[in-house]
Amino acid sequence: MRWVVGVGLLASAFAPLVALLALLKLSTLEWVGWVILAACAASVALLGLVLRSLSRIQPRPVEVVEVEREDERVLAFTSSYVVPVVVALFSGDDLASLVATIALVLLLVVIYVRAGMYHLNPTLAVLGYRLYKVTAASGAVTMLLTKTRHIPQQGVVQCRYLGDDVAIQLKGRS
Repeated sequence: MRWVVGVGLLASAFAPLVALLALLKLSTLEWVGWVILAACAASVALLGLVLRSLSRIQPRPVEVVEVEREDERVLAFTSSYVVPVVVALFSGDDLASLVATIALVLLLVVIYVRAGMYHLNPTLAVLGYRLYKVTAASGAVTMLLTKTRHIPQQGVVQCRYLGDDVAIQLKGRS
């Protein structure tokens, strides 16, 4: 289950960037560009299925002692999208610029996966999820994705873990 969740979060995190690059290079990519755009749309659909399937994961209570908003982390990660887009915009339509753009995107993907940064998914932010750093009474820190506008500084939060330190709170299914 975690593998499916990871793939869904990874694919949807980079779908906006890859779709933008495909649109910018559509004249060069021709029909392949349309296939890439369709795959990006499919990855967002996969995210919907992943979010729906998370209700099968047993929620775990977290006794909260401190909460901090961390949405700026998502914005900072999303700003890393700028580099491949600039390369795509200002480079020619030759093979070298296409390889450079792909290499930059792959570098971002490797960093995203190796660092387990599933919580920095810009597509989730567009869907209304906020990011909070929640410190539990045990001292454990969890990055919590939720549509809730306010997490109390003290109390218990029911969430489903996506990884060791990343969890999601499903609205209406806590």
